[in-house]
Amino acid sequence: MCAISGLLNIDGGAKSFNKEDINGVKRTIEVQKHRGPDDQGICAFLYDEKKICMEENTITEMDHIDGMFGFDRLSIKDLSYEGHQPMVGPDGRVVIVFNGEIYNDKELRNELCEDGYRFRSTTDTEVILALYLKYGFKDMLLKLNGMFAIVIADLNTREFWMARDRYGIKPLYYTIYNHRLAFASELKAIIQFSDFKKELNMEAFNSKLMFSRLSDYVLLKNVNLLEPGCAMHICYNREPKLWKYYDINAYERNCTKYKSMEDAIDSMEDVISKAISRQMVSDVKVGCQLSGGIDSTIVSYFANKLKKDNLNDAVSIIDEKGVIGEEKYIDYVGQQLDLNLHKFAIEPDYFINNYERMIWYNDAPVYQPYFICFYKLAKSAKKYVTVLLSGEGSDEIAGGYNRFAAGFYQPFIKKISGNSSISSYNTYAEYAVWKDQTIVNHNIYNDPITEKEIIQKEITKFDSFSGTNLTKHLKYEIFRKLPEALLRQDKMTMANSIENRVPFLDNEVVDHIMQLPEDMLVRFVAGSPVMLSDNPFEWVQGKYIFKEIVAKHFGREFAYRKKQIMALDKRTMVTSREFKEYCNDVVFPKMKSRGILNASYVNMLFSKAESISDSEFTSMWRAIGLETWCQLFYDKSNFSKL
Repeated sequence: MCAISGLLNIDGGAKSFNKEDINGVKRTIEVQKHRGPDDQGICAFLYDEKKICMEENTITEMDHIDGMFGFDRLSIKDLSYEGHQPMVGPDGRVVIVFNGEIYNDKELRNELCEDGYRFRSTTDTEVILALYLKYGFKDMLLKLNGMFAIVIADLNTREFWMARDRYGIKPLYYTIYNHRLAFASELKAIIQFSDFKKELNMEAFNSKLMFSRLSDYVLLKNVNLLEPGCAMHICYNREPKLWKYYDINAYERNCTKYKSMEDAIDSMEDVISKAISRQMVSDVKVGCQLSGGIDSTIVSYFANKLKKDNLNDAVSIIDEKGVIGEEKYIDYVGQQLDLNLHKFAIEPDYFINNYERMIWYNDAPVYQPYFICFYKLAKSAKKYVTVLLSGEGSDEIAGGYNRFAAGFYQPFIKKISGNSSISSYNTYAEYAVWKDQTIVNHNIYNDPITEKEIIQKEITKFDSFSGTNLTKHLKYEIFRKLPEALLRQDKMTMANSIENRVPFLDNEVVDHIMQLPEDMLVRFVAGSPVMLSDNPFEWVQGKYIFKEIVAKHFGREFAYRKKQIMALDKRTMVTSREFKEYCNDVVFPKMKSRGILNASYVNMLFSKAESISDSEFTSMWRAIGLETWCQLFYDKSNFSKL
């Protein structure tokens, strides 16, 4: 719903802020304005004087400043000025900036009112502030069900706190340098501080070329994304302390809770319906992202069933030529639910015209060309809605990807398929099958990297989780890979001032699904349409309980068809004349002079993009994206909006 940023002295001996520091905070507000065009705010505070100043002119003239907060607002709840941030507590000595939505704020508000708290607004920001004042930061976090990045400064105790939601739905970057901490919702805001020295993080660079989806690797050295479910505490003039307030590894499955699949489905439907009801609370129009697949169909069905006045719109990206994609399924769901359906096609020149813009908004290279669809979807949807419900997260929590089947059903699949090569797929399937890409990567680097160390690091993380192979894999994906998908959704929607909500990652939905028996998530489905596939991993169905819910309401043929990826062919997109000219004129010359990547080899792959292997295409695309990111974020001395 917003963007937050700030600068904090964390050392008693650090110098006070000068005018350039103040201007740096102002620049963070401007560069993140797309996240919150409705209102802006700034404040400065002094620990010793226990003073908070909200007036920009006065801040510029202050002799000493210990910290500053900046804010851009996208108005979702309580559209009045009472929702203005930074927001100060009743005693004038506690200040908060908050990005996100708290979905159980009604219950929390009622609890606080019963204890005598008198609210001046209907915002969830004030609910968080009141909870902090009553319970303290740590206990406050345990009460929240929502998506959030929260930062609080308490002048009474000279303490600073910040936290990110359980699954990393909302981003929170930070860096510690020159005895200061800078934080922001987006990386492009961090580099607005003139005394921050940009250096490439080569470990992150290497990992982005190999894995791409590991979002915690930030490409600038000494800049971090606060991990999902983590918080930071800084007591003035002491070392910052990080802790994990939520641990995905704490879940243990209860395999005896449900006696039948029917009971489990009924219970799952109830939990999802309540989660969607919570997430539809808004003072602006809400719509659904509708792809025609399992996840968006479930969200659209239960949202529509609630008959809320602020929802009747759905938005979709379709193939302009009608050759690929799922338009007929999109239309079917739209008709069945009587939705006001808006379909948008990607024009041939849309990709090249928005390629740099997509990377700029994403703060990182995007790992597939077709991600331009998410940008186009949000930009077009803004004409109709301000909040979008999406199905993001269901694959990770319920085993929706084929790779989840690899470890769990490997012996069975090998036996029935007669395919001896299946043995190369193990629980770490995604890493085991990257042998070809690793070879390509060696050719792309001027100084080859040690892939084995990077892979071993991920396997060690995988092994740190508890449970069976499947449950470990689910926990690993939720913790290590889901946050990147959520960042992409956040960045592409907020680029167009739209808030994206993800009901499948409601606290109660995840709590519920992590208790289900594994065979309600991943199982072999005899006689299903996917049995016609030559790929034995598609004989095993992930997200089984979700597919059964869809089959119940839309039919088994709809639920168990083979899902196509979002419309647009990646090879066609990158072989257009315009993109070729861009790469030859802009990307490859600078890639060559930078010297990290073998520009000649990448150029050779690019010239044959129509026919190279998938692993070659993947490495080529990631190399081009990394170079583009370097030009946009690393080479420029300042950063203006594209």
